[in-house]
Amino acid sequence: MLTLSTNTKEAIKIALAITIAYYIALRYSWMSPTWSAISIAMISLPTSGQSFHKGALRMGGTLLALVTGLFFLGLFPQDRWLFFISITPYLAFVSYKMTGKNGQYFWFVAAFVCMMITTAGPSSEHAFEFAVFRTLETMIGIIIWTLISVFIWPRSNHLALEKIGDSLLSQQKIFLQNYQSCIVSFDRDDKLISARSQNDKYLNQLEQTINAAASESFTVREVRHHWERLHKLTLAMMESMERLQMGYIELQAIDVEKIFPKIKPLFTELESRFEQAQSLLKGQKTRYICATISLPLNDKDYQNLDQFQRASVQMAKVELDKLDQLSRAMLACVSEIAGHEVLNPSLLAFNYAPIREPLGLTVLDPDRVRASIMVVTSMWVGALIWIYLDPPGHVSWYQFVPNVALIAAQNPHFKLKIIKAFSFAYLAAFVVYIFIMPLLSSFTELGLIIFLFTFAAAYFFSGISRTALYLSMFNMFGIENQQTYDFAAQANSFLFTVMALSLVFLLTYITRSPRQEKAFLSMIRRYFRSCEFLISNISDTHPVQSVLERIKLAHYRQELRSLPIKLAAWGGQIDPKKFPNTSPQQISDMVTILQTLSYRIEALREVRFTLQSDALTKTLRDDICEWCSVIEKGFGRWADSPDSESADVLSARLLARQSKLNTRFAETLNNIDAKKMSAEESRNIYLLLGNFQSLSQTAIAYADAASHIDWLQWQEERF
Repeated sequence: MLTLSTNTKEAIKIALAITIAYYIALRYSWMSPTWSAISIAMISLPTSGQSFHKGALRMGGTLLALVTGLFFLGLFPQDRWLFFISITPYLAFVSYKMTGKNGQYFWFVAAFVCMMITTAGPSSEHAFEFAVFRTLETMIGIIIWTLISVFIWPRSNHLALEKIGDSLLSQQKIFLQNYQSCIVSFDRDDKLISARSQNDKYLNQLEQTINAAASESFTVREVRHHWERLHKLTLAMMESMERLQMGYIELQAIDVEKIFPKIKPLFTELESRFEQAQSLLKGQKTRYICATISLPLNDKDYQNLDQFQRASVQMAKVELDKLDQLSRAMLACVSEIAGHEVLNPSLLAFNYAPIREPLGLTVLDPDRVRASIMVVTSMWVGALIWIYLDPPGHVSWYQFVPNVALIAAQNPHFKLKIIKAFSFAYLAAFVVYIFIMPLLSSFTELGLIIFLFTFAAAYFFSGISRTALYLSMFNMFGIENQQTYDFAAQANSFLFTVMALSLVFLLTYITRSPRQEKAFLSMIRRYFRSCEFLISNISDTHPVQSVLERIKLAHYRQELRSLPIKLAAWGGQIDPKKFPNTSPQQISDMVTILQTLSYRIEALREVRFTLQSDALTKTLRDDICEWCSVIEKGFGRWADSPDSESADVLSARLLARQSKLNTRFAETLNNIDAKKMSAEESRNIYLLLGNFQSLSQTAIAYADAASHIDWLQWQEERF
């Protein structure tokens, strides 16, 4: 018996669905036979749940575009300049939303379909008919693909969701074991960096699969909020374990097992919780056991430590206690997903979310604003080319150019190879149009060509190449009920497509160079400007008061959280062949250090504004401000040049102030009645010192990593 591969089955399903869509559209003489086929091509994903979810987003975006497109056409039907001005804010808004984290495809469809509706034809009647048929055919395409994905070789997300959840928990258990080695035996595993990227992949897959599985399964939909909570808990545990591992340097001079007599039983219990959670997901247990393990300090050995060693111990204790709470909540969450009794319901309400700025919603992401500007500019440039030059493509300059710009905004690593992919795809479709299409005399023959072309695109190609082949078929075949052939028209269409893609590639330079190394350098500068401001805010004894300053603070905190992720994405795109003096591993290591730096500054901010002993903070204020000043100046120099502050110089400055602060702290503590200082105040002052020390160590680590990268080569212009 012949067994088909998964890739073959998916290619057959897509080809069959698009062929059926063309048949129905031609059979009933719909306005454009390609619209339903385009819907299928865009939403055809491996599993039915993913297709349902993307289909719903496409339908919702089409309905929004239907309303807004007709609204703008009715607003200024006789004045093209007022029309362009009125549609600009809408296009800017949807472009900004499209580049966010939620509903990207919804906003993408809402943008490009609106542009198509506003170029529908010479009359309002035709525009309305165009909009209605576009919506109808989109709906039919979604229905066709839904039926095929459900009844022909269906693939469910339910099992995939449980498998990804199990893989994620297994990966985090391995991380926990490695972090235990780092903390207890100081045996650092260099493979953690590659394992970190694997863990990130599972986290992203889990987030995507939750939406897909909930779209196709009522069972998953009932516990969807628990799956989403599990995703956030595993992310929080990952950050907590990273803080533990990144603070191992400060603990090297300490016998951790003496200070924490129960640290090994705690790690054993944490591993057990991960194993139980995996068993619950697999349905192997009906009740979980979550033992209570406290982590007391050995006071005798603790008192023998110096001030900064005590600070390191307190920081480790905070993260271990947090990891204990997070793992308890995770196990309770998995128990809910598995449909079992939760022994401690209060764990389901455990607050794991980081504290956000109250004005955070008012902050705009500079990179998303930049993408929005590029899309709006492309619309205006295309419109002006159409009005004053009217080259091949005509009105499509206004409609197609911003659509390509939307794709470029979603894929900021826009390269010339995308233009090559579209050029070859359109050329292949052009050859079919010239030499094969005129020989066809029935839909049977046409359907076979559509099926074979679509099957080849889906089977042999992926990513942008597959999309280019789909679009080339839709645009170059020119399939209509009254089929005519015009070599000049299709040649002009091919020429227009290449020119439009080239124009968008040039427009990506209008706000910042899209070259990976230039974007990386720009983000490095922004990152250290953010660090510089936040450290100055930490050393400021007066809290931020004005709304403008609070918005500025929220902006820099958002930059601190988001830029390491962006730097990792851009750094991964840098071609090592063009920069032989810098290896991908060096870039990855440096980005990891920057992520650590973000954690350190956030932790320092949190403890800086908690309850502190007035007697201690007043005495040590000048020393703390002096320390902040050294780090702040270092950040300012790095913002100007990534390697301007060497590790040796920075280390000498910081260690001198650390020694001075250690002495001053001990003297001040001896002069203060310990009974007048609460346990919380004592803990917080040590956490404050510990975070300053950790921040200093991380800054020195960055200086060392940056010194091994050839930044001058990055700053050179390449042509």
